[in-house]
Amino acid sequence: MSEAPATETRTAWWAKFIFIGGILAAALLALAPLGYRSGILGVQAAVLMLPGMAAVLAVLTLAFTSVGAFLMLRRGLIAERLPMAIGAVLALAVLLNMGSWFLRANAVPPIHDISTDGADPPEFVALVELRGPNANPLDYDADALAAVTREAYPYVQPIRSGLAPTEAFARAQRIVADFGWEVVAADPAAGHLEATATTRLYGFKDDVVVRVRPDGAGSRIDLRSVSRVGQSDLGANAARIGAFIEAFVSD
Repeated sequence: MSEAPATETRTAWWAKFIFIGGILAAALLALAPLGYRSGILGVQAAVLMLPGMAAVLAVLTLAFTSVGAFLMLRRGLIAERLPMAIGAVLALAVLLNMGSWFLRANAVPPIHDISTDGADPPEFVALVELRGPNANPLDYDADALAAVTREAYPYVQPIRSGLAPTEAFARAQRIVADFGWEVVAADPAAGHLEATATTRLYGFKDDVVVRVRPDGAGSRIDLRSVSRVGQSDLGANAARIGAFIEAFVSD
């Protein structure tokens, strides 16, 4: 009496590739900010190289998935379903993440120095040395930045307050503390405050200066936020100033 042929249970190589490819793509994307925060990777490697490698691997993984799905359905394969599903989901998540960053980058101008006063931007003093020799320069190019900032971020405007300068400065200090920015210098008499904000994901350092001046019976508050690294800030500096303005006027 002959035995029935054994059922093939080994997972096909292409299903393994999809599984491993999805995991590696997700790992590369996750390692980018971790590598930068730990100092292992530079900004170019963390922002461009590793995410780019993750995107290429994710595309290959999804290409194999489309072919694998056809083979799986045609041959009635079972062992390939779970590794294919895991790999495909991870690869798709990587591409969706990269796509969202790409859309953000294309929705804003490639600048990283934002000021509420394009004609006379607040100046950094204490943070000049702390930024380091490889940081973006602090020379404000009004011709290149002022008009672009007004067009892209119309809400980035000076704050005009009825508060006396000392009171306005105290409110600004409270907001900076609430936002968790690291205060480097604060001079209430001069109306000058400098602080550093750290982004959540990559830990990029963006430097902020707040200037408070008398304005009639009240005061005028100007801000400037500058990224230490990178050409485009993806709108982060303008969003930071916008959040400060909203907090100040609603306090």
